[in-house]
Amino acid sequence: MTPARPTDHSIPATLDEVLRWTEADHARPGTPAAKTVRLLVALLRLEAGTRADTLKRLHEATVGAGGGPESPAWGALVAALGELMQRANYREISGAELQEAFESQALSAVRIEVDMEAFSAMHIHARGKERRSEVIVSLFGLRRRRVDFDVLDRVFVLTCMNDAPAQDARVKGHGGADIRPVRLNLKLFRGIPVPDMEMLLPNTRLRMRRIDQAVVFVPAAISIGLAASKVLFSITAIIGLVKFWIGLQQEHPVASGGWGLVAAGSFTLLGITMGAWTKYQKRRLEYANAHSNTLYFQTLDSEAGAFLRVIDEAFEEEAKESVLAWAFLHAHGPASERALDERIERWIHERTGRHCDFEVDDALAKLARLGLAARAGETWTATAPDAAAAGLRARWDAAAG
Repeated sequence: MTPARPTDHSIPATLDEVLRWTEADHARPGTPAAKTVRLLVALLRLEAGTRADTLKRLHEATVGAGGGPESPAWGALVAALGELMQRANYREISGAELQEAFESQALSAVRIEVDMEAFSAMHIHARGKERRSEVIVSLFGLRRRRVDFDVLDRVFVLTCMNDAPAQDARVKGHGGADIRPVRLNLKLFRGIPVPDMEMLLPNTRLRMRRIDQAVVFVPAAISIGLAASKVLFSITAIIGLVKFWIGLQQEHPVASGGWGLVAAGSFTLLGITMGAWTKYQKRRLEYANAHSNTLYFQTLDSEAGAFLRVIDEAFEEEAKESVLAWAFLHAHGPASERALDERIERWIHERTGRHCDFEVDDALAKLARLGLAARAGETWTATAPDAAAAGLRARWDAAAG
């Protein structure tokens, strides 16, 4: 049976690792090929800086105009972010995939409800997927089951709320600091299990699972019922005694502890109720802590910092793709797109032990744009190192000047 082709385009190695391996296999240090590789990386980094400046201006303009789809810069911001995600080898999560994730059983102990009607816009992009398994313990350790699930290496979330906050709206933050709520939210997360994706969205509500509700309220209901039966019996006896005293009842009621038993039963009832309420609040606090801990440790960045980090990731992905495509064409000679793709994917697997779907078409398009490769029919040929370096220096001078 032929194994399924991987759909993850990200190269499972850092840029430094790819450069080191490329120098060892295809571009020895000090050679013209090595200098060309370094110039290529530097030029792509310069282009990434220009892209970052553009996105920051669009983000500031969108937030300044209210942060919603009615902002004049909204369309340009969403389009620029979508292009950035493609450069960084992210893919957008479809509505059907998101709904399937929401309906699957969460791995965490937190049950979360999401009001999808509260959002006027939502775009979620993810990169990298790894299959994992975990043993879920339930019913006080009596039940164990193994669950297989996917973990996303990176998740970028763009959301916009329907209702704009008032101009003078403020939320008290840590230490009493004034925080102004905004409609537009940008977040970047790491290591997110697909069944727990709903916890990444703002405006969510924590809910207790039915098993936790049963643990809290069933014992309390039984205890309250027993205490209430004693109190009601005592109250019935006291009412009968009062009726006997005022002549409404001829038979003397049987003594049952009187007011003392009523008071004792009432205090018992109050204590049980307070105990159940305290246990309920404690369990809710555990839910909130589990939720906040997950977000704290798995959040990489927020707002402008989120897309600036993705810009850096996009630069690394583009640099790795371009370096590998040019180095392999230079070292192994002219090749077709398919042959080059297979050769590079095989090399990546040998180096990392992992499979990836190398975007050879994207890599070759970048080389053609920078004058580092040319196509004749179905065959691609790398530009010679000296000519390639001269062209890259000229582009650098034009971009920097």
